[in-house]
Amino acid sequence: MLTRVITNSDGMVKYKSAEDEELDAALILSGRVSPEASGRYCFQTSYLNERYREYFEHPDHSIIWLLRNPFSVVCSMIYNWKRFALNELFLQCGYEHMDFRDRVRFQRFGLLGIPPIRRATYAYNGKISQVFQLIKHYPSDRLNILDYDDLILEKNRLLPILYERINLSYRPEYALSISKSSLQKKNHLKEAEKQLIDDVCIPMYRRVQDLVNLA
Repeated sequence: MLTRVITNSDGMVKYKSAEDEELDAALILSGRVSPEASGRYCFQTSYLNERYREYFEHPDHSIIWLLRNPFSVVCSMIYNWKRFALNELFLQCGYEHMDFRDRVRFQRFGLLGIPPIRRATYAYNGKISQVFQLIKHYPSDRLNILDYDDLILEKNRLLPILYERINLSYRPEYALSISKSSLQKKNHLKEAEKQLIDDVCIPMYRRVQDLVNLA
């Protein structure tokens, strides 16, 4: 969502060439595709997963790290994602965050020993914890960390601040495409699922929230 808003802003180059915007970004950043136009680009890079250290190869670029509450993210993982995608993210980012009991189950039964909801919670923790390494390599003026829910609820205040941080001219109409509808996603969770997410993910979420520098 935010990538689209920024990409469609004045002064930016549009790079979309297919349905999968993340793949477009991956192809360009990897050098497999050369963009036709020179200028300023905005890429979504959430697909990096365990290869997040590739960020460090581009120290002159700015990063916007959009933190989102675990209830909404885990809900998407278990109800909207294909199981292959969840398993890949779990294996790439979540494995090291398992508790001892689940490590034993995983060693004995593999993926079948870890329920999807638990895979999703561990994957969430592994993914957002990568920001602890990013802050060691990027100065605060080029690592913008903000909370998704805050951006949605206070878009008219936070979006202009973000644009100033990334040195891009802002117009009020840019905020029109940001909707509150996605905030209701977490309401689809069952109470037991909410409790598990609260137990496993909220402590990590709070730690990363403390790093938010655009609020």
